[in-house]
Amino acid sequence: MSQKASYNSLEQRIKELELENATLKQDIGTLKNSRTIDTNFGSTPADFGIVINQKIERERELLFAAVEQFPETVYIINSKGIIEYFNPAFENLTGFSREECIGKDICMFRGSEHDSQFNINLRSIISSGRVWRGHAEFKRKDNTLFTMEVTISSVRDKNGVITNYVAVQRNSSNETEINEKKAQVQKLEALGTLAGGIAHDFNNMLFPIIANAELLLLKNSAYDNETKEILTQVYESALQAKELVQQILNFSRHKKIERQPLQIQNCINTVLMLMKSGIPRNISIKRNVDPSCPPVIADPTQLHQIIMNLVSNGVHAIGETGGVIKISLMPVDVSQSDSNGGVKPGNYICLSVSDTGCGMSKEVMSQIFEPFYTTRGSENGTGMGLSVVYGIVKDMDGEIKVHSRLGKGSEFRLYFSNFSEKSVASRLFHTSALNDVIDIKYQIHVLFVDDENIILKVAKSMLDRLGCRTTTMTDPLEALACFKKEPLTYDLVITDLYMPHMNGDCLAENIREIRPDAPIFLCTGFSDDITLDMMAQKGIRAVLSKPLSIKEMSDKIGKIFQSKTSVKN
Repeated sequence: MSQKASYNSLEQRIKELELENATLKQDIGTLKNSRTIDTNFGSTPADFGIVINQKIERERELLFAAVEQFPETVYIINSKGIIEYFNPAFENLTGFSREECIGKDICMFRGSEHDSQFNINLRSIISSGRVWRGHAEFKRKDNTLFTMEVTISSVRDKNGVITNYVAVQRNSSNETEINEKKAQVQKLEALGTLAGGIAHDFNNMLFPIIANAELLLLKNSAYDNETKEILTQVYESALQAKELVQQILNFSRHKKIERQPLQIQNCINTVLMLMKSGIPRNISIKRNVDPSCPPVIADPTQLHQIIMNLVSNGVHAIGETGGVIKISLMPVDVSQSDSNGGVKPGNYICLSVSDTGCGMSKEVMSQIFEPFYTTRGSENGTGMGLSVVYGIVKDMDGEIKVHSRLGKGSEFRLYFSNFSEKSVASRLFHTSALNDVIDIKYQIHVLFVDDENIILKVAKSMLDRLGCRTTTMTDPLEALACFKKEPLTYDLVITDLYMPHMNGDCLAENIREIRPDAPIFLCTGFSDDITLDMMAQKGIRAVLSKPLSIKEMSDKIGKIFQSKTSVKN
């Protein structure tokens, strides 16, 4: 039975007993007036009264036993707020004994959250005979606080004067905490949505930086060594910014889990790059990574999430004192004799993250993988990090082991089954090497539509470099009218996804109605809204993700159109 149900049943029982007692009193009065005799209860009215009193006493004993065994806390105070009774549940919850509290003011239990106005409002409601329901903060004997859902009712004497108040309380601390954690998760989801919008704008800003730097570097014979070095630094920094935005998106957005062969060593490098600015300078990171480690079957975002959570956990454990976080990755062979730790015999890739922090007690270690459990304050975490790590590892049929000692630090060891294939397609973004000489010419006419002029200028320069004739337009309605007027003039249409007046997918539909065979590319800084079904329905042949390189542009075009020459290294 739930706590709410048990409270309702007690409240109903009290009402029933009050009704029965009122009926019994009425029967006694009737008996005294009529002086009738009921042989079932005795030969005299006095005998009947004794039986009635015995029944009342039994009911009182039953009610008292029920309240004493009631799982919710119950207490009774007088009209001045002095405690006259509370049940064992109240003792167990607060840590106070009855002897310590009977005769004391109920305010001894009130937490600091409630000001005098709260108490004044509460007293004004119950003193008028009304029932008060709400949440109140209470204090245990050890001064820790907890939140209760409270119902306070008044008790009147035969003259209708309020003599006492009865309070029934249900512990809602866990429920409140869970609601707070849910709110925190919703905030994170909102931040994910915000990150998507920021990424779109940021990628649009990076597009001209990367493309122009690449165009300049391809004219390397025109510059001296110092200028080349400066351009290279701009280009490489822009690529790092692009990769950073991509990783932020991977962490913030909801994606279908896509497991594939991945090298954990690449993920470690990416995560440490992302976290570099957030790790205090008094914490050093030491790596012992075997570069020849075979890949594992994993989702890249989940793998990044695992590493980031474990490193973040180590940073928190070390705190302000400073220390070392060690990350190691190596193949291990777990034999039959070594499998007593719970890892089945076999070949694994072992990822270890250890710290020189405060360590954990056995009690804490037994709870670290529980959702919402955290040793951090409410301002510093959701308590979901290690729970997420545990869930991902188990879902991958892996194992996770923890070793920790108070004052000595902690180590998390993750065991993943390795993937035997040697060749793995890296998921990290790669552009053409800076020393590549692109000598590809496409003799096609491209209609490029984007509402930002700077994007159009850069795109035209890239397409010109590839030998294309390019027409650029900022207004999709004007572009549609132009295409409708001369539909055979354009060999390829490249359009931004989000634009005023008409989005790129809608423009694609309209163009396909005019000329069904027209090749169309969507170009966007945030592609979560583009699905394979959407591409198939609207005739979209490819998606270009901003910021893109000349090599990427060339590869997409080359899948449809023949070029005159090829890439030379």
